[in-house]
Amino acid sequence: MDRLPTQNAESGEGAAAPQAGTAEIVASLSARFRVPLQRFFAKRQIPRDDVDDLVQDVFVRLASRPNFESTERLEAYLFTTAANLLNDRYRRQIFRATHAHVPFDEGLHAEFLETDGPERSLLATQVVAQLVEALFELPARTRAIFVLYHFEDYPHAEIAKKLGIAVSTIEKHMARANAHLVTRMAGL
Repeated sequence: MDRLPTQNAESGEGAAAPQAGTAEIVASLSARFRVPLQRFFAKRQIPRDDVDDLVQDVFVRLASRPNFESTERLEAYLFTTAANLLNDRYRRQIFRATHAHVPFDEGLHAEFLETDGPERSLLATQVVAQLVEALFELPARTRAIFVLYHFEDYPHAEIAKKLGIAVSTIEKHMARANAHLVTRMAGL
């Protein structure tokens, strides 16, 4: 049998193209194992569009292996290569999170295409007005703590130091303010 070209020992250069016999051997193996490999991938829920590409990749890996003709259990090698390709594919999918991708559907996602129109501006103004109204319903100290934390970006420890109270008291005021605002704003 012909061998795939390997590095030329004298010049240190690789051969430019595979020998003619190698192509014939790969074509013969392809004719014999293409359908079983297609079934192998199809049984593993691979989309039809990808099955032929994966089968081709199996034979590319085989052809790129030096002296593949001397491989003893060629069928086992082909299916092991197929399984390895699937493992590589799954790793790539996990890394890229392709399974989590949701294609854009204008019917489902049209609301996100809306730009700031007059209705949206009016709604935003109403929401802000209700938030301000709800803030003024809070006791003065609770409101001050909420404002210092959310609008002035003070951490709990600094607010406690500034007001001369314990951090746990700040946390209780924040919990009270948050609960009140969530209740008031829930109707929107």
